[in-house]
Amino acid sequence: MKESKKLQNLIQLDKQYLFQNYGTRLPVCFTHGKGCILFDQDGKRYIDFFAGIAVNSLGYNHPVLNKALHSQVNKILHSSNWYFNKEQIEAAMLLSKTAFPGKTLFTNSGTEASEAAIKLARKFGLSQSHKKYHIISFTNSFHGRTFGAMSATAQEKIHSGFGPIVPGFIYVPFNDTAAFKKTVKKYKGKICAVITELIQGEGGIKIADSSFIKEIDTVTKENNILFIIDEVQTGIARTGKMFAFQHYDITPDVITMAKGLGGGVPIGAIHTKDFLVDYFPKGTHGTTFGGNHLATAAAKAVLETLSKETALNNIRKTGELIIKELSLMKTKYPKLIVDVRGIGLHIGVELSIPGQPLVLEALQKGLVINCTAEKVIRIMPPLTISTKLVKEGLLVLDSIFAGATV
Repeated sequence: MKESKKLQNLIQLDKQYLFQNYGTRLPVCFTHGKGCILFDQDGKRYIDFFAGIAVNSLGYNHPVLNKALHSQVNKILHSSNWYFNKEQIEAAMLLSKTAFPGKTLFTNSGTEASEAAIKLARKFGLSQSHKKYHIISFTNSFHGRTFGAMSATAQEKIHSGFGPIVPGFIYVPFNDTAAFKKTVKKYKGKICAVITELIQGEGGIKIADSSFIKEIDTVTKENNILFIIDEVQTGIARTGKMFAFQHYDITPDVITMAKGLGGGVPIGAIHTKDFLVDYFPKGTHGTTFGGNHLATAAAKAVLETLSKETALNNIRKTGELIIKELSLMKTKYPKLIVDVRGIGLHIGVELSIPGQPLVLEALQKGLVINCTAEKVIRIMPPLTISTKLVKEGLLVLDSIFAGATV
């Protein structure tokens, strides 16, 4: 991909002044966007099928979010959690309405939401027994990169090089009900919580079986264990319902969220059943920036917009269209496409070859996609994307698949 002088200069400055922990970035610098279209440093147009890792839920320059942010900037950005915050209360009210009645604690990110959930679970368990601090998580999961969240993540590559991880985490194969029940029996009286994603994003868009989740729900209730669902990537309408757990006809004790909640403004949260508020009394947990006026004004605008039935219907409709067309491509390119899976606008295309070269080719052709778990193309466009733009993006993807060497 030929790099302009503008981009070459940016790449040089990036290497000079920034940590290189993200490896080789893709050769583009997005400067602005409109709707679900991005533009780079040279004015080139791109269709966005990635939404900044499922963050830009309303796309770019959405009038409702822009109005809320501009209005808040002209009032107050931050006052701290020493004081009452109207925007924070209003956003929490919307979470109780769209998820389940309960209590919310705002954070700044998904990994901080995981940390808060882990601390809450430990407090809950240790209030009953000094042995009850273990947490079950599942293989190929991803819960964040701070020490607690990293330790909850059952992937050795995430732990590697950081020394001893936080003790007390038990890793069980994902979607393996028998192994889960056996583990609970083995550690009887020692488990305070189970944490799982319902769609493993970083794990390759792997979807939890309904029977598996129902069994976790039953077993945790029977054993006084908290059920925590990580909705950081799946929450805020990504799957066509406000939260992915709503597809499974259960109500967990805790959900974590971030990414799409602020539409691009950094914010995370845990939302819990009412009884858990007692386990975080004064001084047990806190954050300086979490849930400040600007972030929660953004969250309120996003929640109000995406909870409308018209918005949810659009997500379901466009998601079904993408899965249908990708399934046809699977028939067309059987040696290349191994599987197509997803719910709503959280979709994966598993390939028989590494996917990163295709991501780069897509970028050259004006389409932004992502590869996760080495061979899975991840498609997560802004939730406001139109059918017309979806079809245009799929044509680009089809052309890339047609030219792939298997």
